[in-house]
Amino acid sequence: MAGFPEGHINCPDVETDARYLKIKLDAGGDFVITQLFFDNKDYFDYVARIRKIGVTSPVIPGILPITDYQTLIRFCNTCGATIPQNVHDIFKPLDGDAEATRKAGIEFAVKQCRELLREDAPGLHFFCLNKVEPTTEIVRAVSNELKKR
Repeated sequence: MAGFPEGHINCPDVETDARYLKIKLDAGGDFVITQLFFDNKDYFDYVARIRKIGVTSPVIPGILPITDYQTLIRFCNTCGATIPQNVHDIFKPLDGDAEATRKAGIEFAVKQCRELLREDAPGLHFFCLNKVEPTTEIVRAVSNELKKR
């Protein structure tokens, strides 16, 4: 099932969104893959919120490797995901420099993934958007955490 750490863009609030998720899971869903997010606190708060209403299914965080600042802005505007200020601070100065953005995007995602795995995320889901190479590097970098599972 799709899950939305910040709430679905068309849902009035995160509590209602959590109730809809529970309904979907109760109807036969086995696990949750979340919408992309850039602040792990959103994921941890989401998991705590849905656990409080009885969701016990695994919740796999959705990770978007950042490879282009302008595409990131457009994509997040479409899906309703928040871009935190620290992400703007990192990537806006790199706008137009594809190689620097790719490197910073990999570094950002590696840190994000390592924290998620250390805090017991059951796995990771990557939104590759037809760009496999950054994800390959990220998975390679976090492989020690993955091997512990």
